[in-house]
Amino acid sequence: MSAPSELSVWRQLRKMDRASILREAKGATLTIAILGVCVILLAYSALAILNVHAVSAYIIVLLLAAIVGAAAGFWRHMKTMLNYGLLYPLDPAERLKRRVIAINATFSEAATLMSDLQRDLAAQQAAREVLVAQAEEQQRLLEVNEEQAEKIRQILIGETKATIRAERRQQWMFFALGVVVSIPIGVMINLFVP
Repeated sequence: MSAPSELSVWRQLRKMDRASILREAKGATLTIAILGVCVILLAYSALAILNVHAVSAYIIVLLLAAIVGAAAGFWRHMKTMLNYGLLYPLDPAERLKRRVIAINATFSEAATLMSDLQRDLAAQQAAREVLVAQAEEQQRLLEVNEEQAEKIRQILIGETKATIRAERRQQWMFFALGVVVSIPIGVMINLFVP
């Protein structure tokens, strides 16, 4: 037997542990029970067609269904046990051979997983380096933006102060013009109006 086929056999055996074999046997038992019910229904239909109403005929039909079900269940169970080597104990050489196959399979799986892990690690490392470069670029842009924001603030503050001074001068000018114009108008009104 070549190594790859032994490896595949061992993987199959490892996948099928005792619990899964028991689940398979329970599934087979359910199938056999359904088969037994079908046999009972067919026999009952045959007895009804033949117009036989004896209790002994019904008991014979039930016994026949039980025997068919038990035989099929026993056959399925034995076949499962033989397929997975659970019926006869293995000799030490065969047990050792299977353990060596299992160890080789485990090491090959570990090697495969290790290479997958190294690829994932390299991809994560590359992604981390890209993120670090982007963060450094963002930090540099933030520093440049802070300098520009400070310059813009100083320009705005300077323009705002100049605007405030110009508005105050304009308001004082309007006040002075109002005083200068209102006094002669008031004097003229007092002179011309009796």
